[in-house]
This record gives sequence, C-alpha cells and structure tokens, in this order.
Amino acid sequence: MGGTSMGTATDVDGKFKLFVPADTATLVVSFIGMKTEVVKIPRLKAGVEQKELTIVLREEDVKLEDVVVTGIFTRKKESFTGSASTYSAAELKTMGTQNILQSLKTLDPAFAILEDNQFGSDPNRLPNMEIRGKSSMLGLRDELDADPNQPLFILDGFESTLAAINDLDINRVASITILKDAASTAIYGSKAANGVIVVETVKPEAGKLQVSYTGNMNLSMPDLSSYNLMNAREKLEFERLAGRFEPASWSTTSEVELNRLYNEKLKVIESGVDTYWLAEPLRVGVNQKHSLYVQGGEGNFLFGLGAGYNGVSGVMEKSDRDVISGNIDLIYRMSKFQFSNKFSLTSTDYRNPIVAFSEYAAANPYYKKRNETGTIEKWLENNNFFKAANPLWNASQNSRDEGKNLALTNYFMAEYFPTVEWRVRARLGLTYGNDDTEKFYSRNDTRFENMETIKKGEYRSSNTRTNQVEGELSVTYAKVLGKHRINLVVGGNVSSNKSLTQGYSAVGFPDGDFSYPSFSNGYPENGTPTYYESVSRSVNGYFNTGYSFDDRYLMDFSLRTSGSSVFGTSRKYNTTWSVGLGWNLHKEKFIMDHVGWIDLLKLRASIGNPGNQSFDSAQSLLTYSFQYGSMNYFGLGAVLAQIGNPDLKWQITVDKNIGLDVTLFNKRFSLTADYYYKVTDPLLIKVSTPLSSGTETYMTNAGEQVSQGLTASVTYYIFQNFEERFSWMIRANVRTQKTRIDKIGNKLSTLNSSGKGSNTVRYYDGADPDDIWAVKSVGIDPSNGKELFYAKDGSYTYDFSYDDEVICGNTRPDVEGVIGSSLNWKGFSVSLNFRYQMGADVFNEALYSKVENISRSDLNKNQDKRALYERWQEEGDIVRFKNIASAETTPMSSRFVQEENVLTLESVYLGYEFYDGWIKKLGLSSLKFQVSMRDVFRASTIRSERGISYPFARSMEAGLSFNF
Repeated sequence: MGGTSMGTATDVDGKFKLFVPADTATLVVSFIGMKTEVVKIPRLKAGVEQKELTIVLREEDVKLEDVVVTGIFTRKKESFTGSASTYSAAELKTMGTQNILQSLKTLDPAFAILEDNQFGSDPNRLPNMEIRGKSSMLGLRDELDADPNQPLFILDGFESTLAAINDLDINRVASITILKDAASTAIYGSKAANGVIVVETVKPEAGKLQVSYTGNMNLSMPDLSSYNLMNAREKLEFERLAGRFEPASWSTTSEVELNRLYNEKLKVIESGVDTYWLAEPLRVGVNQKHSLYVQGGEGNFLFGLGAGYNGVSGVMEKSDRDVISGNIDLIYRMSKFQFSNKFSLTSTDYRNPIVAFSEYAAANPYYKKRNETGTIEKWLENNNFFKAANPLWNASQNSRDEGKNLALTNYFMAEYFPTVEWRVRARLGLTYGNDDTEKFYSRNDTRFENMETIKKGEYRSSNTRTNQVEGELSVTYAKVLGKHRINLVVGGNVSSNKSLTQGYSAVGFPDGDFSYPSFSNGYPENGTPTYYESVSRSVNGYFNTGYSFDDRYLMDFSLRTSGSSVFGTSRKYNTTWSVGLGWNLHKEKFIMDHVGWIDLLKLRASIGNPGNQSFDSAQSLLTYSFQYGSMNYFGLGAVLAQIGNPDLKWQITVDKNIGLDVTLFNKRFSLTADYYYKVTDPLLIKVSTPLSSGTETYMTNAGEQVSQGLTASVTYYIFQNFEERFSWMIRANVRTQKTRIDKIGNKLSTLNSSGKGSNTVRYYDGADPDDIWAVKSVGIDPSNGKELFYAKDGSYTYDFSYDDEVICGNTRPDVEGVIGSSLNWKGFSVSLNFRYQMGADVFNEALYSKVENISRSDLNKNQDKRALYERWQEEGDIVRFKNIASAETTPMSSRFVQEENVLTLESVYLGYEFYDGWIKKLGLSSLKFQVSMRDVFRASTIRSERGISYPFARSMEAGLSFNF
C-alpha cells in the first residue's frame, strides 16, 4: 500500500486479500517482468466492503539479470549477496546459436572454455571448462576418469551432465545463471566448489495456440592459418642439408642409390608436383538446425510440445553429429496446488574420421596423391631407405568409428501453496542414457602391415548405460514484516547414479565388406571383455535463509550436510556452509537525497566452504584382480589392483569473495566486479607407492591449492532512447587469476621426475601448477651451432641437466577478456565481440618437434619452414635454432617458451525483427532474420600449430524465426 509498510502477495492464481483504511488508498502492484501499476481505491463508507478488484499487469522488458535463479530458489538480485550472473535466451543468441556454452564464454568473464589445441573444432569432443580457475590440482580428465574442475550443471532444478547441456537446443533455453561464489553455490554443498551453471528451459504460456519455429543454416570452414609447413622444393632442400641422402654407413651402392632417389624427387618437383595434403581430408561443413515449439492452454492446464534437429558436419570428412530432440511440457493448476512435468528425449548419431589430421600434415609435398592411373596406393614410398604410408589409403578403406546415444529425462514437480507465505515443493527426476560405440579397422590398414594374416583387422564395441534418480522435498517461507524481508528454504535431497560399461574386441577379418564380429577370427590374444559397474549414492539436507532490513542491509546464510559413497567409509558425511553480507548504499538517505544519478551501489562479501566430489566412486575401495595364470591349491589367484583408503576426506574449498555492483545515470552505466580467494585443503591426489605394495599409485589427501583472481564487467549506453527503440552500448570484461600449491612436500616427486623430458608441468611447494618448468637457455653458439645453457649458479654450460630446471613462464594470461558493442534501432540489431589475451607464455610445440628434434625417421615427414630458414648452417650464423644437420634429441629449454598475445574477433551478429505491418497479413505475430559469425579471425604474436588431430574452424550462420 503506497506510503505505508502494509502489503501482501498473491497466491498462484493471482488472488489476494488486503484490508485498507476507510480513506482513499493507493495500491502499488508489482511483479518481476511486469510493469508496476498504481491503483487508487475510492473512499468507502464504513462497513462497506469492495469484494472484487481486478488488476491487469502488462509485460515489461525487464532483463533477467534483475533476478537470481539458483535452481532451488529465486531471489531478487538487489537483495542477494552472492556473485551470480543471469543471461536470457536473447542475449545468448546474439553471440551465436550453435552452442549455449560458446555464447556463455563470450558473455561472462568468470566462465572459461579452455582451448583444445589437440582436437580443435571436433564436434564430437566435449570441451574443458572452468569457473574462476581450478579448485583441484590435477585438472586432466584421464588422471581421475573425470574432470574434477568441471562446474556442476543444473537443468530445470536437477543435476545434469556436460554432454546434455552441450547438446541442448538453444531455442529451448529461457535463461542461464552462473553461480560463482560460496554465498550462491553453497546450497549445492559438496558438489559446488567449481561453480554452478543453472539452465532453465522455456515454460508454456497461457493463451491462444502459439507456434514458434526457428531454422538456421551454418557453414563451417577449416582454419589452417596457424600451419607453416614447407612446400615440395623447401622440404627436399631441407632433407639434403640435414643429410638424409648421405648413407649412415658409407658404401658405394648406398651412395649411388640415395643420389638416384634424390634426383627422382627433384625431377618430380621440377615437373610441378607440390601436393597440399592439408586440404585432402577437409571440407566446408554444411550444418542445419531446426526447432519447433507449440504451446497453449487456458486456466488450469498449459502444455508445450517441442521438436528439434541439429545436423553438424565437421570440417573433416566422415565427421558428423546428428541430434534429434523432442520435449513435452505440462502444467496443471488446481486450487492451491500446481503440478508440472518436463519430459525430453535426445537421440544422437555421431561419426569420427579414421585418419587423424596430423597424418595428412606429416605427408611430404613431393609425393603424388595417386598414381598415373588415378589409383590410391598404400605407400607413397617404400624402398630400402624410405617408407611412407599414404593417409588417403587408410581413409579409403571400409574402416569406421561411429556411435549412437539415447538420453531420456523426466522431471516432475508438485507444489503446494497453503498460504501466500509458504510453499511446499516435491521433485522427482529420472534420467536414462545409453551409448553405443563401434570401431572397425580394415585388415588393409597400414597399422597391420607386419602382423600375422589371421590377426589383421580389428573390431571394438562398447556400451555404456546410465541411470540417475533424484528426489527432493523443500519448504519455502517468504514474508515482509515492515522493513524486514525474510526468506527461508529448508529441504532434503537423495540421489543415485549407476553406470554399466561393457565392451569387447575381435581380430582377424577377411577382405571385403565383412566388418562385423561374426566374421572375425576370434578375440585378441590374451584379451578379455570389459565389464565395469559404478554406483554412487548421496543424501543431503540443506537450509538457506535470506534477510534484508529496509532493503539496505542484506544477509544470506546456507548450511548443507551431505553424505556420499564416493569417499572413505569413515568420512561419508560432510557439512558445508556459507555466509554472505551486502550493503545497498543507494538506499541510504545520504545518497538517495543528494546523489540522484546513482541507481545501484552495492557492496558484497561472502565466505563459505563448498566441496567437490567429481571423482570416481571406486577411488576409496580396496580392489583385487584375478590372475588366470596363478592357479593354486586354493583356487584362482588374485593380486592387489588398488589400495583402498577408508579415511579419504572430502575435498573442501574455502571460498572468499568481495564484490561491487554499480549502476549509474538511469541505468546507462553498470559495473560488476569480484575479487576471490579460494583455498582447497585438503587436495585429493594420486601419489606413487613402492612396488612392494603391489600397486603403483594410491589416492590420498595432501597439500593445498590457493587460487585468487579478479573478474569485472562494465557496460555503457552511448545512446539510450527506448521510446524510439534506439540504443548503442559498449561493453568490456576482464579476468585475471593466479594459482599456488603448497604443503605437497615430496609426495609428487615421482610424477615430477617422470615428466622431465616429456612435459613442462611440475608440482612443487609455493609454485603455480600453470608454471612452465624448463632449463634456461643462453641460445645457439654462433661458432658451432650448439645450444648453451645456464646452470643454476648462473654460469654457461653445454651440458644439459634437468637439475637446472627453473620457472620460464606461466601458461595463464596476465589479463584476458572481451570487448564488444551492440547497436539496436527499431527492429535492427548488430553486435561485435573481440576477445583479447595478454601475457600468456606457451611452450611452442611446433618449434620443439617440427623445427628441432627432427630425427632421421622424422625426415620422412613434412616439417615447419623455420627448420630450413632459421637453423644454424655455418660458423657465424646468429640464429635461434641449432645445427641443421644435427639429428640428436633436443631437450626442453626456455628457447621454446614464447609470450603469446592474442586478439580474436569472436562473434559477429546481425539481425532484423518485424513486429507488425505486412507480417500480420500472413498471420504471424513476429518474424526475425539473423546472420552471425564466430571465430572470424585470430591474430597472435607467435606462430604455433593449432588443431593437431582435428583443425579449428570459422563459422557463418544465417537463420529465421517466426511465431504465429
């Protein structure tokens, strides 16, 4: 009630009751997403009751970032103390419609998708990602059979998977919220240390039957700009200077034969042969996406029916991913109850190329792809001195690598509203997944060249079935008492996850199209089928409260007790908590009365200890394996396979955050900044054990990891006239972070030792796990072409020793982020976004393996141009790389570490939307055309090959959508 502290809230049907004074009263009616209405109630006579008052709220264009959706509760952002960002479907689509995660990467500085230099744009490869750095030290998936730094995904209130979110049709998405700090994530307790991504799908709307369609056509083009390979003439000259045509042990016959081979190659080059092998397996991928949604209903019943198709053709031949999806959304309301059910089905067929892109990149350009008759031959060259396989041969066989995946989900929710303050909610989620993969390698594949005839050809089959059941019961209370606003949530959750993986191999196949296991000669020698079953269960209870006084002073508190079968038998349960405080300074009188251009000024701080249980459920169990060659008097023998650890502790991260939210000049300027300091203690790591223990590694708790960083986003409207539907906005975001590990001691000494010579990652107390460790190099001695090194005492030496390793760089950029701009005028909209990265150091693998470290056998492969032009050849040469005639192994030194600064045009969007006029005559309520591009260009200060097994790609997309 205007001018008073009296108020009420409606029930689920919009009904309310309020006692007002006899004098004239003013009602202020508001709801998130709707325009506020002010209604005057005329003076009533004493004892007269106005029994019915109908108020209709009109929809308002309020951005979803005004609220925070956690998947368990929804809060007004102004009264929330946590660090969270919410993005609408429209915002996501302006960054591109291919994938919601790629769009999210452009919009939010805290969310990072790590570039996969090995597999580039492979459509069947799931991305690695993190929110505000790593909470676990060992970040590679194959270390623990899972990614312990992957955020938790929540889809419509239920735990989901990266694969499900990655394949989710962007047209089904209503909003995505990123929960970042402890105050916003601790409600998810032991799974939330890496942040939480909450996805809400669209819900059916009441009214006349509505049909929405969106169609997109996409072109994906391979990006080979990072490759710097020799042409035919350059490669032959490099081989000559490197001594390839000089016999290893001199003989007249060998010398004559090698000279003949050289002259033959030279003759072929002079005839004009210069094969560009990189183009052979590539294509322009033509992709299409279609989405249809039908919704309607009145009164108590609403429904929505959806169907979608996403056909992805990768930039390599035989690389495809076809996703067919369908969903049914139902809502039923009766009195104080509401029931909703969301069912979805996703069917995926995928196919991968048999021959990796790296094999084409390795083929020498002086070889012809086909012989004079146009036939593809097995060998490009095969004689007593040189042997080179033709990658087109293996690709042309009837080999295959393909699979099918089926995912079914059903989310049911029942809500009861006994009063306007109370809500009781029960939810049940069921998920089923089935994944089948098949790999077949033809007997004619070059990998079987030296094998027995009866063992040539191989078939592999694998099946994984998953079942997930999740149930939750919660009670919510919300009440405004004068200047006091209270929100309470209490609930419990139980879940069960089961997976079963089965597989087998068969070898020995005949020629022809006989590629199924029934045609095989049998199982591999000493081979056995695979059967692995995993079961994990958890039970959780949680409590959350939010309190604000006069909308100025804010407090959030969360407490969650979790039990999980993932950890040791003596450590099954753990309690996590968080506290958040906030201060809305713009609500203070000294600002409200004197500084009118401040719309929002809020300080936030939080602390909590969310956990991480993204680990294999069998890590804490003592396991044995049978040895069929160890029969004895007592029966079949068994040996220790894994040492169990009943005292394995939960990995807990103490997360501290300080944040600032600012909005100025009638919402023309906005700034959000957060500084975080996270300490994970204890870490969960694998340590080496003595061979006498019977196993090589042991899972234990040791050490701590500290991650700290700053993220900030700023937007400014240069022009803002919503009445004329005209606005021009610029935006920028930035991220910087550092990590340190400590208290490890010598527990990872074996891992550090084994990495010397194969990688640059080391784990030492006080060091950053992203540091690059190598021996510092002085450079190449101009007098002899040999490398000089710095010893630890600062002296020069030709003798290389890994004991002289020091930190030579760090792979994390000093700063990175996005700078963009958006222009909207009536139905026209355009958006540009540039990504920048500064101060990152990289170990340039192309320099290490394709400029140096080229052995005699590696001369059979094409190499980087710099191997010819930038290596030492004669006394006095001042160059970066050693003697061109040296085929000895080059150790990892600082010569190969380079600072990389990158600028990328990450996304371009252009769209036009029709609202009225001629489209009404067609029966349409809206019509929109759009064109977008991603990864338009990339400029880097270094040259290093990107996309080794699968190249990167640029994409261009055109689409239309309409409603009627």
